[in-house]
Formats: sequence, structure tokens, C-alpha cells
Amino acid sequence: MRRRRILLLSAIALVAFNLRTALTSVPTVVVDIQQATGMNDIAVGALTTLPVVAMGAFALAVPAIARRLGRSQTVWLAMALLVIAMASRLVGDVPGVLAASALLAGIGIALAAGLVPAIIREEVPDSVGMATGLWTASMFAGATVGAALTVPIAELTGSWTVALAVWAIPAALAWLLWTVVERPYRPDDGPRDEQGSVSMRALPWRDANAWALTAYLTLNSVVFYSAIAWLAPSYDDRGWSPIEGGVLFGLFSVAQIVAALLLPPLAQRISARRTLLAATVLVSTAALVLIGVAPTVLPVAVLMAFGLSHSGGFTIAIAMLSEYSRDAASSARLTAMAFSVTFLVAALGPLLTGVVLQWSGSWLVVYLLLAIVCVAQLPPIIRLRRGITIA
Repeated sequence: MRRRRILLLSAIALVAFNLRTALTSVPTVVVDIQQATGMNDIAVGALTTLPVVAMGAFALAVPAIARRLGRSQTVWLAMALLVIAMASRLVGDVPGVLAASALLAGIGIALAAGLVPAIIREEVPDSVGMATGLWTASMFAGATVGAALTVPIAELTGSWTVALAVWAIPAALAWLLWTVVERPYRPDDGPRDEQGSVSMRALPWRDANAWALTAYLTLNSVVFYSAIAWLAPSYDDRGWSPIEGGVLFGLFSVAQIVAALLLPPLAQRISARRTLLAATVLVSTAALVLIGVAPTVLPVAVLMAFGLSHSGGFTIAIAMLSEYSRDAASSARLTAMAFSVTFLVAALGPLLTGVVLQWSGSWLVVYLLLAIVCVAQLPPIIRLRRGITIA
């Protein structure tokens, strides 16, 4: 049983590692992409928007797909789609390929991410905070590596398309490990998978607490996806080299990893969890204002504070998807609702910030707008108390 638990958590961690590389690898080579394809800022922003739209659209379908195919088969399929999406970027200079890759990657991410809270709730109900922290830390680790290494790989190989396609390798490794650990085609896998699969008839649309958690995650994700789309380019545009911009973004992501590992256990132990969530919002807001107003002032410290606070709040809220649920089925329902709204709305973030940037030509305007969105997370926190059960 212990060996099974370790292997499953290892497989979940490796799957999670690949859930952000498709997003964070693109912004670091945005200049090369624009030079090779002629894309403007709005089109480049759409490369981050498309996968997030797909994530939101398919989040509602995840329980039904898992019910039909089985939980293990669905995650297996998700990783296969990510391998294809990332490998196709080898010919990313062909018109339409990057957009198609972004869309396919978003579908794969939705299928995998939509099942993780239910898997955690079912397999490790006594360690929800730890398992959620491991998942999100691994996800942020993938974001960090994708952001920090894409430019060096592009310079080493002389090709930005190769640098983007390289991330098919860890996706393939995750696909292989999941195949070994979960054996998605074993004859006895169906009944166990059915426990984690639910119909779509009873999502908690009328539950005020479900909407509060969804609103918090949505606003948090609007800021996050806008940041991963434009953080590195904003520093490049204001005097940093592409490698320096990638490193700064990598530090932001390293801070996210640390927050994902430390804050969920802390949030479980302290009584003032909502105060901790409010503090993460205020620190993130202050960091965004500083990035916009004074990007040269202690950039490493500011980005680390931003990563720690913003991802810390996100990870705590993600753990609530399991905490607030009675069982794996109710967790899947709550996750489907929260992720569908979160990703569909958050998808507008990179696109709208691209529009604002194109219209104003000012990074200050962009970051002040994101600061306003960030501080709007405070009202939903009032309802996110302990002891809530959402069917």
C-alpha cells in the first residue's frame, strides 16, 4: 500500500510538471516568434489565451469523459495529447501550428488537471494539503524550467522551434510513468475509476460557497495567466536581455514552488486561514504596483514576493476543492464547476492585457490594471471559512 501510494504521488507529480510548460515556454521566445511569423502583441497573447479557453471549455466535460473512459485512461489520453501538442511545435513557424498546438495542449491540461483533486480526495484523504502542495509545486516547477531553459536551448540549438518542442520529452516521460503505475488498459481498472467519475447533473451552481471559491480562483488565475504571458516580455521591453527576463520569470516560478510546499500545511495548522489568504492578496497587489511603477527597484525581491504570495493563495484555495467535498465524486463536481469558470474567464487575461498594451503602449497601465484585479480577491475570502461541505 505504501509503495502504491509513493508511486501514485510520483506519477501525479510528473504529470503536474507538464501542465504549465506549454504556457510558460512561449513568452520567453516571443520576440523570435514575432520575427518569424509576423504576429502582433494581440496574436501572441492569444497563444496563451487559447489553451486556457480550452481548459475552461473542457473542464465541464472531464467528469463525463472520465465516466466513459475511466479515470486512468483519461489522464493517459491527456498526456498523449500533450506529447503531440508539444512535439508539433518543431514546425511552429508554419502558419497555424502554434495556435493548434496551444489548443491541443489546453485540452490535455484540462483532462489531467480536472481529475487531480478527485484522485487526491480518494487516494490520500488524510494528506490533502501535502498532496495538493506536491501537485502544485510540481506544476510550478515545470513552469519554472520551461521559462528558464527555453531561451538557452534556443540559443544552443539555434532554433526557437526546437526549444519549444523539447518539452515533449518530459510529457512523454509522464505518459510512460502513468502507463506503468496506473496501467490504464488493465481489465480491472474500470470499477475503481468509476468511483472518481461523476455525471454532470448536479454541479453546485446554486451554492454560494462554491461561487466564492470559484470567484477567488478566477481572479487569481486572471492575474497569473496574464503574468506568465507578459512578465518576461515586459522586462525585455524595459531594458533586460531575453535571458535576464527568462531568469527573472524563473525566480518568480521558484518562489511559487516554495509557496506551494509551505503554505498549504501552514494554512491547515493555523486558525486564521482567511487572514493568511488576505495577506497573500495584499502582498501580490503591492508587488504588481511596484513592477509597473518601478521595475528596477529590487526586481528579484519583488518577483519572489509576488510568486510566494500569489501562488500561495492559489494553492491554499486548490486544497479547498478537496477539503470542502464529502468524497471524490463531490470533489470532481466542484472542480468541474470551479475550473470551467476560472479558466474561461482567466483566458481573457492575456488577450485583454495584450489589447491594453497595444492601445496604451504602457506597461504601467497593464500592471496597475492587474493590481486592481488582484485586490478584488479580498471579498470572496470572507466566505472561505473552515467546516464547509459542498455537495
